[in-house]
Amino acid sequence: MKNKYILALLFVMGLTSSCKKFLDTEPTDFYSPSNYYETANQLQVALNGIYSNMMYERMYGQVLNFNFVSATDEMLPNRPVNGEARGLYYSYDAGHAYVADVWRWPYLGINNANVLIDNINKPTMDEKQRGYIKGQALFLRAYNYFILTTNFGEVPIILHSPGIAETNIPASSQAAVYAQIVADLKEAETLLQGRTATGLGYNDQVTITAVQAMLARVYLYWAGYPTNDATKYADAVAYADKVINSGLHGLNPDYKQVFINLCQDKYDVKEDILEWGSAGAAAGVTNKTGNDIGNFVGIQSAILNVNGAFNPASYAAAGWVQTTKKLFDSYEVEPSSTLVNKASLDTRRDWNCADFIWTINNATVTRIKTDKPNPWQMMCGKFRREYCPEASRNLGTYNINWPVIRYSDVLLMKAEAENQVNGPTAAAYDAINQVRKRAYGTTYGNIVKNITVVTGGSGYSAANPPVVTISGGGGAGATAVAVVSTAGVVTGIKLTSRGNLTAAGPYFTTAPMVTIAAPTTGVTATATATITSGNEYLLTPGLNKADFQLAIRDERMRELCFEAYRKADLIRWGNFVGDMQAFANYATANGVSATTGNAIGYSGITGITQRHVLLPKPTYELNLNKALVQNPGY
Repeated sequence: MKNKYILALLFVMGLTSSCKKFLDTEPTDFYSPSNYYETANQLQVALNGIYSNMMYERMYGQVLNFNFVSATDEMLPNRPVNGEARGLYYSYDAGHAYVADVWRWPYLGINNANVLIDNINKPTMDEKQRGYIKGQALFLRAYNYFILTTNFGEVPIILHSPGIAETNIPASSQAAVYAQIVADLKEAETLLQGRTATGLGYNDQVTITAVQAMLARVYLYWAGYPTNDATKYADAVAYADKVINSGLHGLNPDYKQVFINLCQDKYDVKEDILEWGSAGAAAGVTNKTGNDIGNFVGIQSAILNVNGAFNPASYAAAGWVQTTKKLFDSYEVEPSSTLVNKASLDTRRDWNCADFIWTINNATVTRIKTDKPNPWQMMCGKFRREYCPEASRNLGTYNINWPVIRYSDVLLMKAEAENQVNGPTAAAYDAINQVRKRAYGTTYGNIVKNITVVTGGSGYSAANPPVVTISGGGGAGATAVAVVSTAGVVTGIKLTSRGNLTAAGPYFTTAPMVTIAAPTTGVTATATATITSGNEYLLTPGLNKADFQLAIRDERMRELCFEAYRKADLIRWGNFVGDMQAFANYATANGVSATTGNAIGYSGITGITQRHVLLPKPTYELNLNKALVQNPGY
């Protein structure tokens, strides 16, 4: 994907030699801070190196979006509990390699940012550009500290490159870390005035609204557990409002298109306030492919080979995580639906909870869609590799950007913080209902709400269901498939698209006509459609503060599932252990078993205790830094 950050800069910090004659000469064949940072271009190259770190495999290329966030009440892993998969099941210890990576790589990014900031004034250059580079470096340093403190709690604050002898650095309190993060972000806000994603034409570099959105997030976390400084909710409101009132961002009217755009390397600078850009490996390089987005947390898919040749229409994805029934059932359904899994009024459900996998029929050498109707065994469908270009699938690079901050998250942060400060005001309802209005597909007009079978007909084939056509009603873009019983009767109509969701439309003004193709022999089935009224999405005013907070929690799961928020949200809401224990009880009461649900994933959450609120500080770091104290329980 985006190629701005391919070049990561490595500095040799010093050389030693036993020959004194070498000590009175300045080395010229390698770079160090003493002979680098001499030009504006060198500052930019150094900044690119910090950016490139964010999508490394041990950062958002895999670990931070998968290994330690994939066992919650929205998704559960299905892998055997062994080897590196231990991180998925809360069975890790201080010696786990990925635990070490969550510590090591953010500190690498912090050190690179520190060196750049320390040398920012060396070259003669345009002062506005200098400020832009420094502002981005400050943001990246702050973001890496955010990763560290939300995963490890108290961590050392290092703002300059430490000397060789500086190994014993005590950890600062989490409040102090948040204060430093805010200080960096506020300085960045001043330096990045006027730098917008709209002006740049892309969003995988830090802009003014990215800084403001991040400040809203940091204040929201600071207000929550374990720091519990409720005064910070007002700051979260103020910074969310800055983003909202900028007029630079808005919701893509089609929820699924946000993630299709990521797969297709298309910038959506309105919805995605910030992405981490992914450059990936060059063609022919045998190291790890671009990133694992859509792989482990994606729709399981096998590669089809025909006569030894790769079929570019297929792709590989492991699908090591599955949805939960709690997530699936959190989306509202149409009560009159006759489908086994009733049709949802919320367009997000069937995108996020994919009820199929791709398998290979070896006898016919074809790739087939295999149904997975059990909500415990559905796939996490948000990031779908099938939308990546065929050339990318063929090379296996999958350079999908990671969505760091989306506008819908800003709206939900606004609603939550506003409720905490002033209760469920009209502003809080407006923010959450904007998200819900897009979710229900009614941003610009009405879509197909449901299709009801009037007569099931006869003579149909379950293996080859009849074509369903939706026409008229002033709209377009609605599609559906028929569900046929073994007796040859149409028992339901499943909507695959509810209509054209773009601003251009057209949307439906009246109920369209539904036509079901006639069977070869038998009776033709009939069905009727209903359309939305435009108000189905509304969260109706009248909730108290506590109930509105519960509504926000459910809405964040529905909107942001699989984007690495849920575990952190449960922690900052202050009852992570209790919530996960309650979910384990829910799972046993709602169909998790060895044959009908994700029993492997369920087994991984039954031992959660208070120690799992934080990761352990890595053993290697404790051995180096004697001033560090291990987190409780490890």
